[in-house]
Amino acid sequence: GVGKVVQVVNATYNTQAISSTTTYADTGLTATITPTSATSKILVSAHQNGCYVNPDFTANGLNVKLLRGATIISKLAQNAGYTATAFRQYLATVSSSYLDSPATTTATTYKTQFANNIAASDVRLQVNAGQSTITLMEIGV
Repeated sequence: GVGKVVQVVNATYNTQAISSTTTYADTGLTATITPTSATSKILVSAHQNGCYVNPDFTANGLNVKLLRGATIISKLAQNAGYTATAFRQYLATVSSSYLDSPATTTATTYKTQFANNIAASDVRLQVNAGQSTITLMEIGV
């Protein structure tokens, strides 16, 4: 039915990921859903936990984006934790929700990627086995 939740897919990931470059890399958080209708919407909720910005360089900042396949559909964080000072930053969670229209009935994968604001020192996710989650909800249209 229209406006009803047709199916829900949930995935978690808790292995630490580290980036010391401006090149985006997978965080390990990913989930796949196969919509039952090409008109369905997919509500994506992503929560990256255990976020950390190393204090070694004052320009460090955490960037996180959400992708459908290879297509960027949203940014969860842009330069998060940046303070222009050499202070360690623990960001409990970086979260976002996005209502997507994939227009397909084939298996569709959503994932997050991250990078540092500069190519020095590092930013981290899932520090101390912090559990990140991604939930996909198919909404009938």
